[in-house]
Amino acid sequence: MKMTRTRGLALALVAVVAADWITKFLVQNHLRLYSRRALVEGWVWLLHSRNPGIAFSFFRDMPELVRLPLLVAAAAAGIGVAARMAWRAHDELMRLAAVLVMAGALGNLGDRLMNGGVTDFILIRWFPFVFNVADMAITVGAVLLAARMLLADAPPGGAATPVQS
Repeated sequence: MKMTRTRGLALALVAVVAADWITKFLVQNHLRLYSRRALVEGWVWLLHSRNPGIAFSFFRDMPELVRLPLLVAAAAAGIGVAARMAWRAHDELMRLAAVLVMAGALGNLGDRLMNGGVTDFILIRWFPFVFNVADMAITVGAVLLAARMLLADAPPGGAATPVQS
């Protein structure tokens, strides 16, 4: 079977989701909640935490009856937008970036549905928040998307040409 670009992107998506879920499973089963273990003393730790909200713990104090459907719907919408971008983009960097965002969102969505919140476990000395593999995929994908959009070839003259009727 020939490895096409689309199959390669599908493989990347599966690999990121698998890496996210496997690392979360290992942390959940080998590190007590809110305990930490140094990976690089003074710099990087494993810190098992649970985030019922989204990035930076937004919405964590919202009642679960409202929070869970809201966050599931938001994740589903984000996955849909990323899937559409990955499918329609002709630029391979844009497709890869969209797949990374989609994989990260799928990883966190699965964790949220199975456990009621997202398992975070990576703590870096100079970064104030705990994160996970899915968060890294979303961040890298979003930065690649933003960079690609900002650095896209500008039309001649530097400004968009107005459409004439």
